[in-house]
Amino acid sequence: MNKINKVAIFGMGKSGKAALRLAKKLNQDVYAVNKGDPHEWWKSEGLDGICTTCSCFSEEDFAQHFHKMDEIILSPGIPVTHPALKRAVEKGVPIISEIEYAFRHTSNVPVIAITGTNGKTTTTTMIAEALVKSGKRVFCGGNIGTPYCELALSEGTTEYAVIEVSSFQLETIRDFHPRIGLYLNLFPNHSERYGSVRDYALAKYRLLTNMTEEDHLIIGTENPHLEEMKKYPVQVHYFTKGDLPSQFRSMFDFTRARVRGEHNEANFYAAYETLRLLEIPELPRLFQEFINEFPGVAHRLEFVLESEGLALYNDAKSTNALATTTAIRAFKESTEPLYLILGGKLRSESDRLLPDLLPFKGKIAKIFTIGDVTDRLYNELRSDFSVERAGDLIRVFELAQGLKGNLVFSPAFPSFDQFKNYVDRGEKFKVWAREAFPVVR
Repeated sequence: MNKINKVAIFGMGKSGKAALRLAKKLNQDVYAVNKGDPHEWWKSEGLDGICTTCSCFSEEDFAQHFHKMDEIILSPGIPVTHPALKRAVEKGVPIISEIEYAFRHTSNVPVIAITGTNGKTTTTTMIAEALVKSGKRVFCGGNIGTPYCELALSEGTTEYAVIEVSSFQLETIRDFHPRIGLYLNLFPNHSERYGSVRDYALAKYRLLTNMTEEDHLIIGTENPHLEEMKKYPVQVHYFTKGDLPSQFRSMFDFTRARVRGEHNEANFYAAYETLRLLEIPELPRLFQEFINEFPGVAHRLEFVLESEGLALYNDAKSTNALATTTAIRAFKESTEPLYLILGGKLRSESDRLLPDLLPFKGKIAKIFTIGDVTDRLYNELRSDFSVERAGDLIRVFELAQGLKGNLVFSPAFPSFDQFKNYVDRGEKFKVWAREAFPVVR
């Protein structure tokens, strides 16, 4: 490998800042590039303890310098087609993701990598926490919130790296090599980035780029492009949500689980298969204990509170129809009214929820619409559902006073109209809910 001296890190989100700290640790000549005037974001983004403003540039100003770099590390939300990168792409400057950069400096730690449209974060968390329960030293990160570069920056000993990876991150890998890969499912998503579902699927199949016949892929059959996998030499293990192996279902008692839904049973299965392939000792006993104890993941159908007969659930991670219908199905055994909060930022003019929600017409008692799509959703759904335009969550809580049943915030749209991200959306939901509804203890 040629020596890398001059590095530009484009995007100062969590992963970009972690990559910046790693580049400084490696004594590379590093430049931080972000949207807007650096004097406005240098301190607010916490870079004052990492580098000086002399190393920080706006994307417009640095467009004339990207092609001079030895390497560019790209934040997930920025496509390689970004106009500022045009000259760098033409010159063939290597452009990599933060996960590729991190892997280069942590390749001695075996990687378990998880991708898919839905369930990535829950399954990643399950695998990591089950491994910790078994006594292993584990790093858990990637797209889940803790940048992979934090492993390279740490001083401790780690036995496994459990990494959630998105299609955006996989677009620019080169040597990233999981020993066990999980591809949970594939459904239409990110139409703003991909021209077709197949393009989206192929981006996720880059997970297998460097995997060999000694490696394992655990893959869900909810994927219309399974044939694409056959070109890779990896050992394949299939599973189907709702039709898991009878041996697995008879081995464990899911009535004692704290998380709802057949989608979570499928996530448990994927986690179990991972630990089985790793030959974790006394796995059946350990895993039943884990099923009993696992509390779920924040913002993924997370129980928030119950007040005077109304239970509130936070599923703020939902940014597509499938995630929302999965949340609805988790209440299929409940006879109580189900109230749904939908809305956020419009992703594409072709986005429609009605076809996905119609099968639940008899299940959903009322829908509250919020965000940029407040009126759009109201007009789309009002002929088939009881719909109320709320506009924002505070108004939803005002309208929900006195209701009995389950109020589920599973928005099905991105968060960027009213919130920083889905975490911000979920945290504010919980704070405002607790302010709006008294809990008798």
